[in-house]
Amino acid sequence: MANLTSEQVKELADNLLRMTNALGDFRYENYSKLNPQENKRLKELHNNLLEQTTELYTKSAVLVLDDAEESLNKVKVITAKTQELYSNLDNIQKGINWATKILGMASAILSLNTESIAASIKSIIS
Repeated sequence: MANLTSEQVKELADNLLRMTNALGDFRYENYSKLNPQENKRLKELHNNLLEQTTELYTKSAVLVLDDAEESLNKVKVITAKTQELYSNLDNIQKGINWATKILGMASAILSLNTESIAASIKSIIS
């Protein structure tokens, strides 16, 4: 297993923040289209992602992944896909479902559980 460097942890946090910002931008830009339940759910997901991003930035533990570079590259792909999805989204439920997956990935990263991290990345990529 390869240990992530502090720079790699920051890179993960930076990508998670970009995904979180994409969700927030989507919510802001589509506020008038959202029903109260959709708005509430997107707000909850956005706040949870912001909390986890902040925690990841401040976490001092070393994250361990089987293949750090490969996983970081997959997170970059997920980040680009997230930003693209929210800029072109026409289905609110799809946006909520995606944010839920990203929140799951963030939780896995913060858990330091390598199997959960790999599984969450794989579930998003597939």
